Amino acid sequence: MTMPTPSTEINLIETFSDTKVIGLTINHENMTDVEVSSAITLYESELGIPVTDALTRPCERLVEMVLAAFPELEEELTAVVS
Repeated sequence: MTMPTPSTEINLIETFSDTKVIGLTINHENMTDVEVSSAITLYESELGIPVTDALTRPCERLVEMVLAAFPELEEELTAVVS
């Protein structure tokens, strides 16, 4: 069986649930750092959403993904920190 692509998986998720995919994390297993960076660039271009590797890239990228999708959370976070 052929491995599904991220775009088909995103389509499946968004078709069968009342949600929008806001970002993608990749599995870096058996990949070099250069390959991870290339995959991130490729998928961001192909899918039009933020992409990261949650284990080898800064966790701030995940926070950025969530805040970009839900800007009201940033306002709440700023209010709590202030």
